[in-house]
Amino acid sequence: MEPKKYADIVNAVWMQLRAIDCDFTVTPDEHGDAAVLDAQWDSYSQVSWTAGSRGGTPQAKAAGKRRSTDTGR
Repeated sequence: MEPKKYADIVNAVWMQLRAIDCDFTVTPDEHGDAAVLDAQWDSYSQVSWTAGSRGGTPQAKAAGKRRSTDTGR
């Protein structure tokens, strides 16, 4: 698995457990590199809800275009 994808999974698990106020520890296995995990976490702050975040992804743009051209079929 590529390091950034691994970091996304580890960071997602960490945030979900934190969100439910669970007492936990996430320990990356031998594939984890703390520097990559931290860098990927920091990259999330470059996404802006105000500037579009999800609305700015290629998938969201394509979905919006389909919705705007949908004829109700």
